[in-house]
Amino acid sequence: MKEIFLKYKMDFSDDIIRKFEIYKEFLKEWNKIINLTAIIDDTDIVLKHFLDSSLIALNLFENQNNIKTVLDMGTGAGFPGLVSAILYPDINFTLVDSVNKKIVFIEDVVEKLALKNVFPKHHHLDKKNSSGKKFDLVMSRAFMKPDKLVYFTKKYIKNNGVSVMLLTENQKEKYKNILEKFNPEISAYPFEGRNRYILKFKTKV
Repeated sequence: MKEIFLKYKMDFSDDIIRKFEIYKEFLKEWNKIINLTAIIDDTDIVLKHFLDSSLIALNLFENQNNIKTVLDMGTGAGFPGLVSAILYPDINFTLVDSVNKKIVFIEDVVEKLALKNVFPKHHHLDKKNSSGKKFDLVMSRAFMKPDKLVYFTKKYIKNNGVSVMLLTENQKEKYKNILEKFNPEISAYPFEGRNRYILKFKTKV
């Protein structure tokens, strides 16, 4: 695993690699019981989940001292939110999914890794924000269309906060017309020979 990260110039500590290894084994074990991911090969899990989520996290949170609270919408098995939380223990991450079994899985990983900055929550994002809690940044890894993301974000983000969508090249092309309407800030990072895109929508509530 460490060699894969080093290829992308990410020299993580042994403790972080240990946490990722435990996370991976939990993912494989739980996936035998519930459908968490179609990606089950060890190398593919590291590349397509851990590495991709780490690249997202580094692009979003490195040297960003103004970000203290993050909501991961539709976190699934914890990508990118749980990976981000492992890398950035000083930021609090709330991980939301509408499938309770996925949240139970995340709770199990969080307990095993003794993470103090992760708050899993079973919640449907189209429901009322009953807690009233709002976040510095809301992110989604290709969870919904960009216009839907902007709509749902308004209930959960602080004034002048940022909502972030993470897209592949194909998804970016697919949503071209929608993106022209909202005009987000777009940045890219290389991933396995192609680009991934980070779209930032500034939100005024």
